[in-house]
Amino acid sequence: MNYKLKDFNRNIPDVDLLADLRRVADQLGTNKLSSRDYDAKGGKYSSGTIGVRFGSWNNALEKAKLNLVRQRDVSKEELFLNLERVWINIGRQPVFRDMKSTISKYSTYQYVVKFGTWTNGLRAFVEYINSGNGKTLENETEDAPLIILKNETVFKHKTKRFPNERLKVRVLMRDGNKCRLCGITLTGDNIHFDHIIPWKKGGETVLENLQILCAPHNLAKGDLA
Repeated sequence: MNYKLKDFNRNIPDVDLLADLRRVADQLGTNKLSSRDYDAKGGKYSSGTIGVRFGSWNNALEKAKLNLVRQRDVSKEELFLNLERVWINIGRQPVFRDMKSTISKYSTYQYVVKFGTWTNGLRAFVEYINSGNGKTLENETEDAPLIILKNETVFKHKTKRFPNERLKVRVLMRDGNKCRLCGITLTGDNIHFDHIIPWKKGGETVLENLQILCAPHNLAKGDLA
């Protein structure tokens, strides 16, 4: 199963972008504003939007009459791992404003630098998640037979019990961040990744056997298993 991104567009006048750069710099009492600080400390727009509009973050700073800053080069792997963390934390596809929060280590500008646009960065991330990039998506372990002990079937699983971060993102891409039983919206630690066929009854940690539940329904299901 493959996944698609939601479309969104921005059309902000240049003068508004530059004015907001100066506003945030004045608010912080500095004349040297990084893209990360802009996103995390009150920027109205997105550093990615500004970087695209002016060709680079430093070009925008120059036009806004602010001092230039040195931006560290961030690898694609670091950016993908950051998106995994943000996506899982908020339980849905991240948008510009989500990258301003403390859960994101990098600003949207870093994605623009590496992929051309923020949307291209999201597309590359989805391709990375769908392909697996040479790593297992399903927490595979060594194959092993069933063990029978005192008339009780003990399952030797082919997968690890807890889903890895990449598999969690795939579940969220498929189901969103709503409990499959009551429909309540969940975020962060309130998202429970449940085995449809319980783990102790042989259910594997694979996409088809995972679903999103709220804490009360996950606990209630566990009591019935």
